[in-house]
Amino acid sequence: MTKMADHDFESITEELRKQLDSSRQNWLFGAGISYKSNIPLMYQLTTRVKNIIVASKNDKNIEIYNILTTELQDKSHIEHYLSHIGDLIALADRSKTQSASVGTKSFTKDELLNLHRSIISAIGETVRYGYSNDGTEIIGDFANPIVEIEHHIRFVQAIYSNRSNLLSRSKLTFFSTNYDTLLEDALGLEKFTVVDGFSGGAIAYWNPQFEFQDAHSLPNKCLLYKLHGSIDWHRDEKKGLVRTRYGTKYLANKSEIMIYPQATKYVETQKDPFSYLFNGFRNALNSNDDNVLITCGYSFGDEHVNAEIEAALSSRSNSTTIIAFAQENPDGAIVINKTLDAWLTNKQFGSRVYVAGQKGVYYNSTVPLQTTDKKDLFWWTFSGLTNFILTGDHE
Repeated sequence: MTKMADHDFESITEELRKQLDSSRQNWLFGAGISYKSNIPLMYQLTTRVKNIIVASKNDKNIEIYNILTTELQDKSHIEHYLSHIGDLIALADRSKTQSASVGTKSFTKDELLNLHRSIISAIGETVRYGYSNDGTEIIGDFANPIVEIEHHIRFVQAIYSNRSNLLSRSKLTFFSTNYDTLLEDALGLEKFTVVDGFSGGAIAYWNPQFEFQDAHSLPNKCLLYKLHGSIDWHRDEKKGLVRTRYGTKYLANKSEIMIYPQATKYVETQKDPFSYLFNGFRNALNSNDDNVLITCGYSFGDEHVNAEIEAALSSRSNSTTIIAFAQENPDGAIVINKTLDAWLTNKQFGSRVYVAGQKGVYYNSTVPLQTTDKKDLFWWTFSGLTNFILTGDHE
């Protein structure tokens, strides 16, 4: 990215526009881009999963979950629950009794595994069919799904609309921490071939070395790395990792959905498929050429993902620039979030970090450069970013 002598709102915004029209782009998406599509954020998801567990009337699952609630911090969400259960399963696995203590009680490894799988299944059900509770609770199900795709389709149309040739279209790479399939569905509906590491048809098998090889050399192909797995990935006892239609009956163990929303997922990223996916993320960031990583809907709450980005920024031979579309923190002590605040003020690489927020644009500082009228901006939202790409309007 070109360094600017004058650090004012308009000059930096114009540079962001140029970057958003360049062919060499990497995108990182988080849960925020799917919220308006009726897929809940973390705390709403936690509430929904708990309700599903309670409604199942599985007394043992309910008992363990309730004990965990008393043990974990008040602000804990479903990722913390899964992380804690994962640790307990590991302890039970190493124990002679094949059990672990939760509070004052002891539970077997199988009981802990059953709760873990039930939570994963509840997450998959919620993400697949949708859940909304902005004053009125709306629950999607198989007969009446409420997940919408319009915002993702509009984004795909916007990001490819200004590219005049197929070669430049093939230079975009998408990374996502989301479990939903909205991005790849939108790309498919807009007639792009999505390379995600699987070979086959409606049911596909994990074959990344073949699928990702030279994929950028072909027109109308885009790469998608789902860093935390997907609701349509399953670990089958006989077939290995497969991508399949939801509800398929002929897998050996259809409950083994491959998503890992837990703090201990650093360990999981060292195993296939996650080791391969994170290696792709690492390679995309480690570029000596002009290169940009654009984030939207990502809260920078995943320390492993953040560590990969910071390692790239810290490398003196690296030319990657970060553009984060993110809302400021309302509490005040932290301006945006701890990670971005630290990167913006880093003496070594802060000049390669930009944040487009509600109050303005941040560059080399946690003090925003604002518009003349100091209006709130909405480019930090997924729909607002799409509008900015299409029209250049940041309001």
